[in-house]
Amino acid sequence: MGVVAWELPRAAIRQMPAHSHPEAQLCGLDRGLAILETDAGAWTCPPGRCVWIPPNMVHSLRSFGKISGWMVRLDARGKADLPVEPGILALSPLLKEIVVRMMTWVDSPEANAARRRLVDVLHDEICAASQITLHLPIPHDPALKRMAMRMAENSEATRDLAALAREVGLSERSLFRNFQKETGLSPGQWRRQMQVLRSLELLARGRSVTETAFEVGYESVGAFIRAFREIVGVTPTVYVREQRSP
Repeated sequence: MGVVAWELPRAAIRQMPAHSHPEAQLCGLDRGLAILETDAGAWTCPPGRCVWIPPNMVHSLRSFGKISGWMVRLDARGKADLPVEPGILALSPLLKEIVVRMMTWVDSPEANAARRRLVDVLHDEICAASQITLHLPIPHDPALKRMAMRMAENSEATRDLAALAREVGLSERSLFRNFQKETGLSPGQWRRQMQVLRSLELLARGRSVTETAFEVGYESVGAFIRAFREIVGVTPTVYVREQRSP
């Protein structure tokens, strides 16, 4: 059948170095936070979502907090409709229940018609799942990549685009246009996305909402909450409460 599902071992912080595998992979969390990193950027997976990793893609994975969840590896050969790029997917109740059932197959892995039909439904659910915008794209152009790293190190740097442009040897107009072309985001939007994704790490480490807001560079807790809700879909307080739920 080409599908293996298992429960993730609980750990405080896990670091999986860069690697690849011929199968596609789907990882979902009930608690904790996972970050998938490739040359194209980083994808942050909070509880209640799942991260999709296409086959043969070099990636690293790290997690924060007391994690619990599951992992599925599946043979994607002949399944051209499956996503070809990494992404954070909405986790439907049906998709979660399929994975729970598949985890019981470890002790008796032999295939049968009923299991093959369930694998087909799994493929359908993955293809139908909506994408969640928890991705921080990294530019390929070396100058723009240096600029992105500069903003990641110091979120205040985005406030002076002229200085950043001089630093990477571009005009301010060229920097703005090229950065948006490569990432799909303006420098200001990229900064906000980076701040919110960074805040997920801090909240998973136990920081308060107020501490997190100021640490990622917001001057107002209210502005941070609004940006967080727009990108994640819930307020930071609701996110923390959901993460701590059994």
